[in-house]
Amino acid sequence: MRRIGDGFPALAERMADRIFAEIPIYATGAVAAHEVVAENCRVNTVSAFDQLTTCRLDLSSPAKTGRLRAQSGLPLADLLSSFRLGYDVALEAIIEVARRPPAIPSDAVVNLTRNWFTLHNLVGDTVIHAYREEAQHLLLTRERERTALVNVLLSGDIGPAMVVDVAGRLRLPIEGVFVVVAAATVLGKDPLPQADARMAAVNVGSVWQLTREALVGVLSLEKQARMPAVLEVLQDRATGPIGVSPIFTTLRRAPWGLGLAQLVLERHSGAVAVEQFRDSPMNVLVASAPGAAQETSRTIFGSLLEMPADRRDLLLTTFRTWIDSGGSTPDTAAILHCHPNTIRHRLRRIEEATGKLLTHPGDSAELVAACHAWTQLPPQSWT
Repeated sequence: MRRIGDGFPALAERMADRIFAEIPIYATGAVAAHEVVAENCRVNTVSAFDQLTTCRLDLSSPAKTGRLRAQSGLPLADLLSSFRLGYDVALEAIIEVARRPPAIPSDAVVNLTRNWFTLHNLVGDTVIHAYREEAQHLLLTRERERTALVNVLLSGDIGPAMVVDVAGRLRLPIEGVFVVVAAATVLGKDPLPQADARMAAVNVGSVWQLTREALVGVLSLEKQARMPAVLEVLQDRATGPIGVSPIFTTLRRAPWGLGLAQLVLERHSGAVAVEQFRDSPMNVLVASAPGAAQETSRTIFGSLLEMPADRRDLLLTTFRTWIDSGGSTPDTAAILHCHPNTIRHRLRRIEEATGKLLTHPGDSAELVAACHAWTQLPPQSWT
Protein backbone atom coordinates (compact mmCIF):
# COMPACT_ATOMS: atom_id res chain seq x y z
CA MET A 1 0.00 0.00 0.00
CA ARG A 2 3.01 2.26 0.49
CA ARG A 3 3.55 2.15 -3.29
CA ILE A 4 0.33 4.12 -3.82
CA GLY A 5 1.11 6.51 -1.00
CA ASP A 6 1.02 10.08 -2.28
CA GLY A 7 -1.00 8.91 -5.26
CA PHE A 8 -4.25 8.95 -3.26
CA PRO A 9 -5.37 12.43 -4.45
CA ALA A 10 -4.83 11.42 -8.09
CA LEU A 11 -6.61 8.12 -7.46
CA ALA A 12 -9.55 9.95 -5.91
CA GLU A 13 -9.75 12.25 -8.95
CA ARG A 14 -9.93 9.21 -11.22
CA MET A 15 -12.72 7.78 -9.08
CA ALA A 16 -14.69 11.04 -9.23
CA ASP A 17 -14.19 11.22 -13.00
CA ARG A 18 -15.63 7.70 -13.41
CA ILE A 19 -18.54 8.47 -11.12
CA PHE A 20 -19.46 11.68 -12.95
CA ALA A 21 -19.06 9.96 -16.34
CA GLU A 22 -21.12 6.85 -15.58
CA ILE A 23 -23.80 8.00 -13.13
CA PRO A 24 -26.00 10.69 -14.78
CA ILE A 25 -27.33 12.27 -11.59
CA TYR A 26 -23.81 13.21 -10.48
CA ALA A 27 -23.16 14.97 -13.79
CA THR A 28 -26.12 17.29 -13.12
CA GLY A 29 -24.43 18.63 -9.99
CA ALA A 30 -27.51 17.77 -7.93
CA VAL A 31 -25.54 15.56 -5.54
CA ALA A 32 -22.32 17.49 -4.92
CA ALA A 33 -19.56 19.31 -6.79
CA HIS A 34 -16.80 17.27 -8.44
CA GLU A 35 -14.19 18.40 -5.92
CA VAL A 36 -16.43 17.43 -3.00
CA VAL A 37 -17.00 13.96 -4.43
CA ALA A 38 -13.26 13.60 -5.10
CA GLU A 39 -12.46 14.53 -1.49
CA ASN A 40 -15.00 12.00 -0.21
CA CYS A 41 -13.39 9.37 -2.44
CA ARG A 42 -9.96 10.24 -1.03
CA VAL A 43 -11.14 10.01 2.58
CA ASN A 44 -12.93 6.70 2.00
CA THR A 45 -9.99 5.25 0.06
CA VAL A 46 -7.41 6.21 2.67
CA SER A 47 -9.69 4.73 5.33
CA ALA A 48 -10.07 1.50 3.35
CA PHE A 49 -6.31 1.06 2.82
CA ASP A 50 -5.60 1.85 6.46
CA GLN A 51 -8.00 -0.88 7.52
CA LEU A 52 -6.38 -3.38 5.19
CA THR A 53 -2.90 -2.66 6.53
CA THR A 54 -3.74 -2.25 10.22
CA CYS A 55 -6.64 -4.77 10.41
CA ARG A 56 -8.59 -2.22 12.49
CA LEU A 57 -12.15 -1.98 11.18
CA ASP A 58 -13.57 1.56 11.14
CA LEU A 59 -16.67 2.09 9.02
CA SER A 60 -17.50 5.60 10.23
CA SER A 61 -16.48 7.23 6.95
CA PRO A 62 -18.79 5.23 4.63
CA ALA A 63 -21.57 5.52 7.22
CA LYS A 64 -21.21 9.31 7.13
CA THR A 65 -21.32 9.28 3.33
CA GLY A 66 -24.47 7.13 3.41
CA ARG A 67 -26.22 9.61 5.71
CA LEU A 68 -25.12 12.65 3.68
CA ARG A 69 -26.30 11.16 0.40
CA ALA A 70 -29.67 10.25 1.91
CA GLN A 71 -30.03 13.87 2.97
CA SER A 72 -29.20 15.06 -0.55
CA GLY A 73 -31.83 12.76 -2.05
CA LEU A 74 -29.43 10.59 -4.04
CA PRO A 75 -31.06 7.23 -4.88
CA LEU A 76 -29.51 4.36 -2.96
CA ALA A 77 -28.79 2.43 -6.17
CA ASP A 78 -26.71 5.35 -7.50
CA LEU A 79 -24.85 5.66 -4.21
CA LEU A 80 -23.93 1.97 -4.25
CA SER A 81 -22.86 2.31 -7.88
CA SER A 82 -20.53 5.16 -6.92
CA PHE A 83 -18.86 2.99 -4.25
CA ARG A 84 -18.58 0.11 -6.72
CA LEU A 85 -16.86 2.36 -9.25
CA GLY A 86 -14.52 3.69 -6.58
CA TYR A 87 -13.53 0.21 -5.48
CA ASP A 88 -13.05 -0.83 -9.11
CA VAL A 89 -10.69 2.08 -9.74
CA ALA A 90 -8.78 1.29 -6.54
CA LEU A 91 -8.49 -2.39 -7.45
CA GLU A 92 -7.15 -1.46 -10.88
CA ALA A 93 -4.53 0.69 -9.13
CA ILE A 94 -3.61 -2.19 -6.81
CA ILE A 95 -3.12 -4.56 -9.76
CA GLU A 96 -1.11 -1.94 -11.65
CA VAL A 97 1.19 -1.35 -8.66
CA ALA A 98 1.54 -5.11 -8.03
CA ARG A 99 2.97 -5.59 -11.53
CA ARG A 100 5.72 -3.01 -11.11
CA PRO A 101 9.14 -4.29 -10.13
CA PRO A 102 9.83 -5.59 -7.67
CA ALA A 103 6.68 -7.62 -8.33
CA ILE A 104 4.45 -8.50 -5.41
CA PRO A 105 4.05 -12.26 -4.92
CA SER A 106 0.88 -13.61 -6.50
CA ASP A 107 -0.30 -15.14 -3.21
CA ALA A 108 -0.09 -11.73 -1.57
CA VAL A 109 -2.10 -10.19 -4.44
CA VAL A 110 -4.74 -12.92 -4.17
CA ASN A 111 -5.04 -12.42 -0.40
CA LEU A 112 -5.20 -8.65 -0.83
CA THR A 113 -7.90 -8.95 -3.50
CA ARG A 114 -9.94 -11.25 -1.29
CA ASN A 115 -9.64 -8.85 1.64
CA TRP A 116 -10.49 -5.94 -0.66
CA PHE A 117 -13.76 -7.55 -1.75
CA THR A 118 -14.56 -8.51 1.85
CA LEU A 119 -14.07 -4.89 2.88
CA HIS A 120 -16.14 -3.73 -0.09
CA ASN A 121 -19.05 -5.90 1.07
CA LEU A 122 -18.78 -4.61 4.65
CA VAL A 123 -18.67 -1.03 3.43
CA GLY A 124 -21.65 -1.65 1.15
CA ASP A 125 -23.71 -3.06 4.03
CA THR A 126 -22.72 -0.09 6.19
CA VAL A 127 -23.69 2.42 3.52
CA ILE A 128 -27.06 0.72 3.01
CA HIS A 129 -27.83 0.66 6.73
CA ALA A 130 -26.76 4.29 7.30
CA TYR A 131 -28.63 5.49 4.21
CA ARG A 132 -31.87 3.71 5.12
CA GLU A 133 -31.72 4.81 8.74
CA GLU A 134 -31.23 8.44 7.74
CA ALA A 135 -33.89 8.18 5.04
CA GLN A 136 -36.34 6.86 7.61
CA HIS A 137 -35.61 9.76 9.95
CA LEU A 138 -36.07 12.21 7.09
CA LEU A 139 -39.32 10.53 6.06
CA LEU A 140 -40.73 10.77 9.57
CA THR A 141 -39.69 14.42 9.84
CA ARG A 142 -41.24 15.28 6.49
CA GLU A 143 -44.39 13.36 7.35
CA ARG A 144 -44.76 15.35 10.59
CA GLU A 145 -44.26 18.58 8.66
CA ARG A 146 -46.72 17.46 5.98
CA THR A 147 -49.33 16.55 8.59
CA ALA A 148 -48.94 19.98 10.18
CA LEU A 149 -49.39 21.69 6.79
CA VAL A 150 -52.53 19.67 6.02
CA ASN A 151 -53.88 20.63 9.45
CA VAL A 152 -53.27 24.30 8.66
CA LEU A 153 -54.94 23.94 5.26
CA LEU A 154 -58.05 22.37 6.81
CA SER A 155 -58.34 24.86 9.65
CA GLY A 156 -60.88 27.62 9.30
CA ASP A 157 -58.43 30.40 10.17
CA ILE A 158 -56.13 30.74 7.16
CA GLY A 159 -55.56 33.77 4.96
CA PRO A 160 -54.89 33.91 1.21
CA ALA A 161 -51.14 34.38 1.61
CA MET A 162 -50.85 31.35 3.90
CA VAL A 163 -52.94 29.25 1.50
CA VAL A 164 -50.45 30.05 -1.28
CA ASP A 165 -47.50 29.12 0.96
CA VAL A 166 -49.06 25.88 2.22
CA ALA A 167 -50.25 24.89 -1.26
CA GLY A 168 -46.74 25.36 -2.65
CA ARG A 169 -45.18 23.21 0.06
CA LEU A 170 -47.82 20.51 -0.40
CA ARG A 171 -47.54 20.75 -4.19
CA LEU A 172 -51.22 21.53 -4.65
CA PRO A 173 -52.71 24.10 -7.04
CA ILE A 174 -54.58 27.12 -5.69
CA GLU A 175 -57.41 26.76 -8.17
CA GLY A 176 -58.64 23.52 -9.70
CA VAL A 177 -61.04 20.67 -8.90
CA PHE A 178 -60.93 19.45 -5.29
CA VAL A 179 -62.79 17.21 -2.85
CA VAL A 180 -62.19 16.36 0.78
CA VAL A 181 -62.42 12.76 1.99
CA ALA A 182 -63.08 11.70 5.59
CA ALA A 183 -62.70 7.98 6.39
CA ALA A 184 -63.65 6.68 9.82
CA THR A 185 -60.89 5.00 11.81
CA VAL A 186 -60.45 3.17 15.10
CA LEU A 187 -57.62 4.10 17.48
CA GLY A 188 -55.67 5.88 14.79
CA LYS A 189 -55.53 2.86 12.44
CA ASP A 190 -55.17 3.85 8.78
CA PRO A 191 -58.50 2.94 7.09
CA LEU A 192 -57.14 3.54 3.57
CA PRO A 193 -53.63 2.05 3.33
CA GLN A 194 -51.54 3.52 0.51
CA ALA A 195 -54.30 5.98 -0.34
CA ASP A 196 -51.89 8.49 -1.89
CA ALA A 197 -50.38 5.86 -4.19
CA ARG A 198 -53.80 4.59 -5.22
CA MET A 199 -54.94 8.11 -6.06
CA ALA A 200 -51.75 8.83 -7.97
CA ALA A 201 -52.49 5.76 -10.11
CA VAL A 202 -55.65 7.52 -11.38
CA ASN A 203 -53.79 10.84 -11.83
CA VAL A 204 -55.18 12.44 -8.68
CA GLY A 205 -52.89 14.28 -6.27
CA SER A 206 -53.64 13.98 -2.57
CA VAL A 207 -52.44 14.92 0.90
CA TRP A 208 -53.61 13.12 4.04
CA GLN A 209 -53.85 13.58 7.78
CA LEU A 210 -54.56 10.69 10.17
CA THR A 211 -56.26 11.67 13.44
CA ARG A 212 -57.78 9.65 16.24
CA GLU A 213 -61.24 9.82 14.65
CA ALA A 214 -60.62 9.82 10.91
CA LEU A 215 -58.25 9.83 7.98
CA VAL A 216 -58.78 13.13 6.16
CA GLY A 217 -57.54 13.78 2.64
CA VAL A 218 -57.56 16.75 0.27
CA LEU A 219 -57.70 15.51 -3.32
CA SER A 220 -56.73 17.50 -6.41
CA LEU A 221 -58.52 16.00 -9.43
CA GLU A 222 -57.63 18.62 -12.09
CA LYS A 223 -60.86 17.71 -13.93
CA GLN A 224 -64.34 16.63 -12.80
CA ALA A 225 -64.24 13.61 -15.11
CA ARG A 226 -61.91 11.89 -12.62
CA MET A 227 -64.51 11.88 -9.84
CA PRO A 228 -65.92 8.42 -10.72
CA ALA A 229 -62.41 6.95 -10.63
CA VAL A 230 -61.82 8.52 -7.20
CA LEU A 231 -65.05 7.04 -5.83
CA GLU A 232 -64.16 3.66 -7.31
CA VAL A 233 -60.74 3.68 -5.63
CA LEU A 234 -62.29 4.65 -2.31
CA GLN A 235 -64.95 1.96 -2.64
CA ASP A 236 -62.35 -0.71 -3.45
CA ARG A 237 -60.06 0.25 -0.55
CA ALA A 238 -62.68 1.11 2.07
CA THR A 239 -62.49 -0.72 5.39
CA GLY A 240 -65.26 1.37 6.94
CA PRO A 241 -67.58 4.31 6.19
CA ILE A 242 -66.20 7.17 4.08
CA GLY A 243 -67.68 10.63 3.55
CA VAL A 244 -66.81 12.74 0.52
CA SER A 245 -67.45 16.44 0.06
CA PRO A 246 -68.92 18.02 -3.07
CA ILE A 247 -66.46 19.29 -5.64
CA PHE A 248 -65.08 22.78 -5.00
CA THR A 249 -62.77 24.86 -7.17
CA THR A 250 -60.56 26.88 -4.85
CA LEU A 251 -58.24 25.36 -2.27
CA ARG A 252 -59.19 27.95 0.31
CA ARG A 253 -62.58 26.20 0.62
CA ALA A 254 -60.95 23.03 1.96
CA PRO A 255 -62.30 23.67 5.52
CA TRP A 256 -65.78 23.97 4.01
CA GLY A 257 -65.27 20.69 2.18
CA LEU A 258 -64.05 19.03 5.37
CA GLY A 259 -67.18 20.09 7.23
CA LEU A 260 -69.43 18.52 4.61
CA ALA A 261 -67.35 15.33 4.37
CA GLN A 262 -67.53 14.96 8.15
CA LEU A 263 -71.26 15.62 8.07
CA VAL A 264 -71.72 12.79 5.56
CA LEU A 265 -69.58 10.55 7.77
CA GLU A 266 -71.65 11.36 10.87
CA ARG A 267 -74.96 10.51 9.20
CA HIS A 268 -73.54 7.63 7.14
CA SER A 269 -76.36 5.20 6.37
CA GLY A 270 -74.14 2.15 5.95
CA ALA A 271 -75.91 1.19 2.71
CA VAL A 272 -72.67 1.72 0.80
CA ALA A 273 -69.13 2.27 2.08
CA VAL A 274 -68.62 5.59 0.30
CA GLU A 275 -71.16 8.41 0.35
CA GLN A 276 -70.70 11.82 -1.26
CA PHE A 277 -72.51 14.92 -0.05
CA ARG A 278 -75.39 15.65 -2.41
CA ASP A 279 -74.48 19.05 -3.81
CA SER A 280 -77.71 21.02 -3.87
CA PRO A 281 -78.39 24.54 -2.56
CA MET A 282 -80.85 23.21 0.01
CA ASN A 283 -78.40 20.63 1.36
CA VAL A 284 -75.62 23.22 1.59
CA LEU A 285 -77.99 25.58 3.39
CA VAL A 286 -78.80 22.87 5.95
CA ALA A 287 -75.11 22.10 6.43
CA SER A 288 -74.22 25.75 6.95
CA ALA A 289 -76.45 25.98 10.05
CA PRO A 290 -77.26 22.43 11.17
CA GLY A 291 -78.49 23.37 14.64
CA ALA A 292 -81.02 25.92 13.41
CA ALA A 293 -82.07 23.63 10.54
CA GLN A 294 -82.76 20.78 12.92
CA GLU A 295 -84.75 22.80 15.42
CA THR A 296 -86.86 24.33 12.66
CA SER A 297 -87.42 20.92 11.12
CA ARG A 298 -88.62 19.52 14.46
CA THR A 299 -91.30 22.18 14.51
CA ILE A 300 -92.30 21.47 10.91
CA PHE A 301 -92.46 17.69 11.34
CA GLY A 302 -94.44 17.93 14.58
CA SER A 303 -95.92 14.61 15.70
CA LEU A 304 -94.34 12.80 12.74
CA LEU A 305 -91.14 12.50 14.79
CA GLU A 306 -93.11 10.94 17.67
CA MET A 307 -94.15 7.93 15.59
CA PRO A 308 -92.41 4.56 16.04
CA ALA A 309 -89.04 4.71 14.28
CA ASP A 310 -89.88 2.18 11.56
CA ARG A 311 -93.13 3.95 10.65
CA ARG A 312 -91.51 7.40 10.76
CA ASP A 313 -88.60 6.28 8.58
CA LEU A 314 -90.93 4.64 6.06
CA LEU A 315 -92.94 7.84 5.63
CA LEU A 316 -89.85 10.06 5.35
CA THR A 317 -88.17 7.69 2.88
CA THR A 318 -91.33 7.78 0.77
CA PHE A 319 -91.45 11.56 0.94
CA ARG A 320 -87.75 11.92 0.02
CA THR A 321 -88.24 9.59 -2.95
CA TRP A 322 -91.33 11.56 -3.99
CA ILE A 323 -89.25 14.77 -3.91
CA ASP A 324 -86.43 13.18 -5.94
CA SER A 325 -89.05 11.95 -8.45
CA GLY A 326 -90.27 15.48 -9.05
CA GLY A 327 -93.52 14.92 -7.15
CA SER A 328 -94.56 12.03 -9.41
CA THR A 329 -96.59 9.45 -7.50
CA PRO A 330 -96.30 6.74 -10.23
CA ASP A 331 -92.52 7.17 -10.42
CA THR A 332 -92.22 7.03 -6.63
CA ALA A 333 -94.31 3.86 -6.55
CA ALA A 334 -92.11 2.26 -9.21
CA ILE A 335 -88.93 3.06 -7.29
CA LEU A 336 -90.33 1.78 -3.99
CA HIS A 337 -92.04 -1.24 -5.63
CA CYS A 338 -95.55 -0.53 -4.38
CA HIS A 339 -98.93 0.68 -5.70
CA PRO A 340 -99.44 4.42 -6.37
CA ASN A 341 -102.37 4.40 -3.93
CA THR A 342 -99.94 3.26 -1.22
CA ILE A 343 -97.78 6.31 -1.94
CA ARG A 344 -100.83 8.60 -1.81
CA HIS A 345 -101.84 7.09 1.54
CA ARG A 346 -98.36 7.67 3.00
CA LEU A 347 -98.30 11.26 1.78
CA ARG A 348 -101.69 11.86 3.45
CA ARG A 349 -100.31 10.43 6.69
CA ILE A 350 -97.47 12.98 6.50
CA GLU A 351 -99.97 15.78 5.98
CA GLU A 352 -102.05 14.60 8.96
CA ALA A 353 -99.03 14.29 11.26
CA THR A 354 -97.53 17.67 10.35
CA GLY A 355 -100.66 19.69 9.70
CA LYS A 356 -99.15 20.73 6.36
CA LEU A 357 -100.73 20.40 2.93
CA LEU A 358 -98.52 19.29 0.04
CA THR A 359 -100.87 21.17 -2.32
CA HIS A 360 -100.04 24.42 -0.52
CA PRO A 361 -96.75 25.90 -1.87
CA GLY A 362 -95.62 27.32 1.46
CA ASP A 363 -96.34 24.11 3.40
CA SER A 364 -94.74 22.00 0.72
CA ALA A 365 -91.57 24.14 0.75
CA GLU A 366 -91.30 23.79 4.54
CA LEU A 367 -91.67 20.01 4.39
CA VAL A 368 -89.10 19.73 1.60
CA ALA A 369 -86.62 21.82 3.61
CA ALA A 370 -87.25 19.72 6.72
CA CYS A 371 -86.78 16.52 4.73
CA HIS A 372 -83.40 17.78 3.46
CA ALA A 373 -82.36 18.42 7.06
CA TRP A 374 -83.51 14.91 8.04
CA THR A 375 -81.47 13.44 5.20
CA GLN A 376 -78.29 15.41 5.79
CA LEU A 377 -77.98 15.53 9.57
CA PRO A 378 -76.80 12.58 11.70
CA PRO A 379 -79.67 10.24 12.74
CA GLN A 380 -78.54 10.13 16.38
CA SER A 381 -78.97 13.90 16.66
CA TRP A 382 -82.75 13.56 16.15
CA THR A 383 -83.32 11.23 19.11
